[in-house]
Amino acid sequence: MAIILDTLPLIGLLLIAAGGYIGLILVISEVRRYVPEWRVISTARKKNLPVLAVTVPGSGETDWILGQKDERGDPVFDTKGQFGIQVDPNFSGAIVPDRMKKGLKVYHYATTLPLALDARHCLAIDTVVSTVRTEFPELGFLTNDQIGALLATPRDDLGEYCKSIYQMAATDEIRKTISSSDALTDLIIEAQDLSSRTEIPASGMYSYAYAFKNVPTAYLSQDLHQYGMLIERKVRKQMEDMMKKYGMLLTAGIVIIGIIIAGAVATTIIG
Repeated sequence: MAIILDTLPLIGLLLIAAGGYIGLILVISEVRRYVPEWRVISTARKKNLPVLAVTVPGSGETDWILGQKDERGDPVFDTKGQFGIQVDPNFSGAIVPDRMKKGLKVYHYATTLPLALDARHCLAIDTVVSTVRTEFPELGFLTNDQIGALLATPRDDLGEYCKSIYQMAATDEIRKTISSSDALTDLIIEAQDLSSRTEIPASGMYSYAYAFKNVPTAYLSQDLHQYGMLIERKVRKQMEDMMKKYGMLLTAGIVIIGIIIAGAVATTIIG
């Protein structure tokens, strides 16, 4: 009877321990299954790194990846080529990240673009596109990203762009309302003037997937120049690091050779 009484608490403890272990396994399994980003978020907070939310413009599906770099000061994040190139906003312009608790920063990128967008860009794109759609229904044959690209085109180049688009897209129905490429250019100039006067709301509903899908994808020469500068900076830094590395090795080699020679000379003199 005494043995049974002594064994029962032990069995109870074993059952509690087994239940706790099973519960822990279930919790870990649930977290891994339904919160796959937990490790990225945990590491980002622990190492004070940003999180890159990379969105597929078409489907809107987003992956969260760690904003780490090969070396400190690199102009691009190291994403192992998974989504192309993501330029650090510190090198590409003023971007306001989404800020979470405990200092976590989230930058938003598209799989098709190297530069990040923030809430202001999303609101601006949505506001401009909706305004042009409302005020200029005759431009309905243009896609949203074409409208964005034309609105951002300098006036000196606008005529050629409008001529090219008009030749490709103008049907007989469109020609009834827009008689020529010059008429299209005039409409775009009016839209540019209206957009410059349109106030962008400070807050509101927005979608990163919508913004990435409708942002103009044509890069200007200054954009390409900026990318070239970023690449040049990275290459120069790598060369400097290589020079430092091999310079230290060369110095160490010279010191070692000097010690060997000095030792040989001393041995000869002593002998």
